[in-house]
Amino acid sequence: MNRLPNVLKSRHGVYYLRTYRNGSEVRTSLRTKDWATAKLLALNFHLGRAMPNRKLDVEFPSGFKITNVNTADDYERLKELLANGDVKQFLELSSARIADVQAHVGITPAAAAAAPTAPAAPPKAKTKPFSEVVKLYLAEKKLDNTPKTLTEKLATYTEYQRLFGDVDLSALSIEASVSFKNRMVTNGANAPSINKKLSYLKDLFSYAINNKMYFEANPFDNLNISKKSKLRAATQSYREFTDSDLKRIFETSQYAEYMNEPDYHWLPFLGLYTGARIETLANLKVEQIQKDGDIWFLDIVKDKNANSIRQVPLHERIVESGFLKYVESVRAAGKVQLFPHLKPGKNGYSRNCSRRFGQYLDLVGIKELRKVFHSFRVTFINRMTNTGVHPAILMGLVGHYEQKRIDFSSAHFQTYQKEKPLEVLKAAIDRLEYDIKFAAH
Repeated sequence: MNRLPNVLKSRHGVYYLRTYRNGSEVRTSLRTKDWATAKLLALNFHLGRAMPNRKLDVEFPSGFKITNVNTADDYERLKELLANGDVKQFLELSSARIADVQAHVGITPAAAAAAPTAPAAPPKAKTKPFSEVVKLYLAEKKLDNTPKTLTEKLATYTEYQRLFGDVDLSALSIEASVSFKNRMVTNGANAPSINKKLSYLKDLFSYAINNKMYFEANPFDNLNISKKSKLRAATQSYREFTDSDLKRIFETSQYAEYMNEPDYHWLPFLGLYTGARIETLANLKVEQIQKDGDIWFLDIVKDKNANSIRQVPLHERIVESGFLKYVESVRAAGKVQLFPHLKPGKNGYSRNCSRRFGQYLDLVGIKELRKVFHSFRVTFINRMTNTGVHPAILMGLVGHYEQKRIDFSSAHFQTYQKEKPLEVLKAAIDRLEYDIKFAAH
């Protein structure tokens, strides 16, 4: 029984036929980036190569078998059989196109003429319904994704399923993927939002491919919005706070009056001097405020991703502010969470503070939509950069890489740079200064 030759895809998207000659592997370009066409051309090659022997058995990937094909009449009947269904697309290829590929992969004119030119596109093997694959995928991703990311992924998959149905995963093709992207573009979604959803779906299909639940190329490969669109979208990203903004935020009596809960009061100040995300800070446990020698630091053990796990020294302004007294009061009360009055929601602990801070910005006259709590992170990164701190140190502070292996391209960073000690990070973070006065409770 002869099986179809292997079809491989190069890093550039071109499909190759893999055969063996005298025990050695030979790869020959099929001159196409279309998966269906590549499979059909591979079958045509297979039939043409076997024709001189006047004996052929064919087993398709679906399990469908054609046996004992050994006469010219048999080939004609095979051709008629294969002309049904999806294989008509192959028959519609021009004879010149077929001849060009046949010659390229080594089918002789005589064999090509004798061989049937209508190989069948195999039916797609059934795997699992879309919803079941999603369930399995999300169960595994609970190990390393935050609740917020899991919620966003589920919303994306629910939207996709609503449009295309809870069909077998193998029935979903590149056409559905392109349609999903075009729908988002037509509806006016911005580039970052579109690319995030496409990345979630690409990751789902990669999981399915790796776990033998999808047997074609990933239908979300190379679908991201173009770099030019990303550059346009960058003009809509978060903006940093100016010195004037920071004075409006922290140096008014309204701060103590309006930001009158522990999380309202401390989280903006911590964000300003650590660059940490609001959810990272709101989710802190008392035990994560630690001391090594003379250095107090945040031991961030769970964040957006594995690269974000890090230790962040407390800036001297935080140490002097009264924050540590608050920490000790919570510890003495036997509480686990640093802000014990907060209740977790579907996106974590930070919802109320984020909303309250947005209202406070409006109250003090900072109404630009691109200035939000996350602007503290933008401000921190840019101000630290302006102090001349080394990028490796800064990235370690804000969690933009795994400190034990800085992901820059050179061997210097990948091989020789190691995790930065607390005292080095502390010296770097203390170089940061803001011209503000902050009053503790």
